[in-house]
Amino acid sequence: MQRRDLQRSMYDLRDSSVAQRVLLAGIGALCVAVAWWLLFAGGLHTTAGWLGRGWNPGDPNRRALLVAALSIYYIRILFTEFVFLKRGVGWNEVFTIAPWLLCIYVLLAISGGINPRPVGLATIIGIVLFVIGSWMNSYAEYARHKWKLRPENRGLLYTQGLFRYSRHPNYLGDLISFSGICLISGAWVTAIIPILMLAGFVFVNVPVLDSHLHDHYGAAFDEYAAHTRRLIPFLY
Repeated sequence: MQRRDLQRSMYDLRDSSVAQRVLLAGIGALCVAVAWWLLFAGGLHTTAGWLGRGWNPGDPNRRALLVAALSIYYIRILFTEFVFLKRGVGWNEVFTIAPWLLCIYVLLAISGGINPRPVGLATIIGIVLFVIGSWMNSYAEYARHKWKLRPENRGLLYTQGLFRYSRHPNYLGDLISFSGICLISGAWVTAIIPILMLAGFVFVNVPVLDSHLHDHYGAAFDEYAAHTRRLIPFLY
């Protein structure tokens, strides 16, 4: 799909998209349920039998941290969908996000769930990164949402708070929080998640959203973009 078509299918939608939001929320709930089942309800043994693997549940503290982080992320998704997100949500977006979400939940739950190593320094760093990233994403969205509610700010570009340092601090927050979850899992294979996220942000999400913001805000966005990094302060 061309960038302009993708922009129209995402950021030019203005309907309520109730069915799409509810379905996405339901799929997210299913992902959380699968993670709980894998980590604490015998799912690892069952899945190992299906695949002919000899998996055993790993460190219980690591499994508890993983299921907590994945549950918190789902709660953040709900707030984004039903509170912060003002544009419409297309079916293409739902069926793009849904399989990605299921894959990352399953990969993190299995790879981290079978890790027998006890919680150590890397896990603690992962917890810190998860907390920082979650705060960045949620605070950035909340501050913008609150600012946009003021009548005098209607139709204006928000450039305050964390948006002073990055055009997309919510994306950066997700990147940091999932890097943290991968460290909590303690499995190198999960590094593919933040790597793919970064690629998606750099090559798809950021260019498409920047194009939409340019079309919507014109010179105000161009001036803002000229002195604000796209994603990572001081780097990109």
